[in-house]
Order: sequence, then C-alpha cells, then structure tokens
Amino acid sequence: MDKLDALRVFCAVVETGGFSRAAERLGISTSSVTAQVNALEAHFQVKLLNRTTRSMSLTGEGRACYEQAQRLLSGMEELEAQLQHSAREPRGTLRVNMPGLVSRIYVAPALPRFLARHPGIALQASASDRLVDMVEEGYDVLLRLGEIGDERLIARQLLQTRFICCASPAFIAQHGTPATPGELAGFACLQFILPRAGRLRAWQFSDGLAFTPPARAAFDHVDSLVEACKAGAGIGQFLSLSVEGELRSGALVPLLADYHAPGPALTALYQQRHQRAAKVLAFVDFLGEVFA
Repeated sequence: MDKLDALRVFCAVVETGGFSRAAERLGISTSSVTAQVNALEAHFQVKLLNRTTRSMSLTGEGRACYEQAQRLLSGMEELEAQLQHSAREPRGTLRVNMPGLVSRIYVAPALPRFLARHPGIALQASASDRLVDMVEEGYDVLLRLGEIGDERLIARQLLQTRFICCASPAFIAQHGTPATPGELAGFACLQFILPRAGRLRAWQFSDGLAFTPPARAAFDHVDSLVEACKAGAGIGQFLSLSVEGELRSGALVPLLADYHAPGPALTALYQQRHQRAAKVLAFVDFLGEVFA
C-alpha cells in the first residue's frame, strides 16, 4: 500500500461525502477507493469511518487522521510545487472551471499556445456557469464573473467588463439611434432572461441608472441574443466580453457610449496552498496574457 495515495483517497472520501463521489473526483473505480480505505484502517488498526448503507461519518480517530493527512498532503504538494517552480517545468493535470462564454470565445482559441509552451501539463477544463465548490470538486483554477465571496481563495483580476448597448448597422440605418437611455422605449429592444430567476435583466447605465426597456424579444441564451442583434432584430445590451469580436468586425455598432456602465470583473481564483504551484501560476499567467 502506498500510504500517501491511501491518505489522498481517504481525504477525498471525507471531502466529497462518499466513496463513489471520491472515485469520480480521482478518476478511479469505487472498489479501488474502498480497498484503499480498508487498507488504511487495517494498517492503523483503527476504524476511520462509520459506514451504513445510507450515511457515513468520521470516527474520532478518523477525524484526527483526516486533519493530519491534510497537513501532510498539503506539505507534500507545496514541496512538489517549489521543486517544479525552481525547475521551471510546470507539469501534471490541471483542472479548470470557467463560464462557457469565456471558454468558447477567449480561452479555447488561445489554448494551443499554452499547451505548446507547457508540454508537461495536461488540461481538464469544464465550461459551466453554475457555482462550484473548488475543494470538493477538485479544481485548481476557477474563472468567475462578479463577486468572489470566499476570502480563503487567492484572486487575480483579469478584466473589468462593461455593459454596452449596440445594434446592427442595418437596424441603425432603418431606425436611427437613441440619444439617451430614456429614448430606448421608442425602439425594439432585445432582452436577456436570467435563467435562474426567470425574469428580465435590468439594463445598467452610468451614474447607477438601471431600468428594463420594453422587450420586443427575449432569450435566456446569450449567443442567441447576440445573433438576433446582429440580424437587425433590435437593440441589445451585453457585457463587453460577449460582443468584443462583433464590435471589432463592425457586425455590431456601440450605442449610448456616454452612458456605458462598468460590469462585473473577470477573476481567476485558486487556493492559497496552490500559490506556489508551477502549473497553476503558469495557467494564471497565461490568462493574464489572453485578457491583457
């Protein structure tokens, strides 16, 4: 039995709350997880977990083992990170979670450059907008828009977004442009439906002004909203991240420039124990280049 591997498996069981979830995080079979924990209990000659068909809990010895194992594994990771960093050869599997929009438009197209630069890193990326638990789900880096809400994580701001109103050249040629936000009521407006809340997102403007113009059409899918706006269906308000390419190409034209409001910041997050991990720092530095 490799004691470090067994301790790592045991910690995953405790953190995820189950053998099957630990197996999923570690990429091994549930039977392997069970065998590792059984071997650890046999080695220490104590019961670490109280297990029934419906629940699982730590014994007193199990809690002491988990706390000591965390410190031991953290120290081993820090040692590995220091050695990797000193050798300047980041390596290992890197698990990343980011919003789908950020992954599709920005990170994925730039990824060949990162992989060529760091051949020792194998990237596993998940694109989703749901809230994830970094520790429980085993991610090394998270990219998030908006408030962080976790002081335990190290945050590096990558980009300050803006809310931008825009329309297609064809729409502007046919209908003209509003001079102030108050004039939007006289134009066809395209709205975004907040998926979780099921309501329209209020448009944001400078000086804290926020209101919801009458919607001619509404979507709960940003890409569809952008395509409708490009096709001339109306005026939309988007985060700058969503339409940067369209604005550069001229497919969309910015409106009400004097009233643009700041949007949420895009931030890279990672755990404090990873602050010297070469693979994490390499990827965060790469993100800094992508969003420079």
